[in-house]
Amino acid sequence: MTFDIKNILLISGLVIYIINYAIGWLLHFKIISMTKRTHQIFFAAIIVNLFGLLFYLDFLSAGFILCSISLAMMLVLPFGKKGGIYHRIVSSTGILIYLIFFILFGGILLN
Repeated sequence: MTFDIKNILLISGLVIYIINYAIGWLLHFKIISMTKRTHQIFFAAIIVNLFGLLFYLDFLSAGFILCSISLAMMLVLPFGKKGGIYHRIVSSTGILIYLIFFILFGGILLN
């Protein structure tokens, strides 16, 4: 496995996505407290990561489309009420689509 920028973006995207998703649920259940700004930094890192990853995928390939949909989910996430049903559904959809992308194309991209 080589560690070029594409692989770093792929793996770091997964790690940041999972951390931010877990933080969101922990905040929802009031298990932890965190400033809104800190949570937004993770959110912004996901968007930058997904956007950067798009440059390394073949345009209109299945991987490009899955990554684009995951990015779109993150871009429409702020339109819902913080912690509301919309917010939970959209963030869950975004991470599930990224996981599908990672499982289907992660092995190809990591080689």
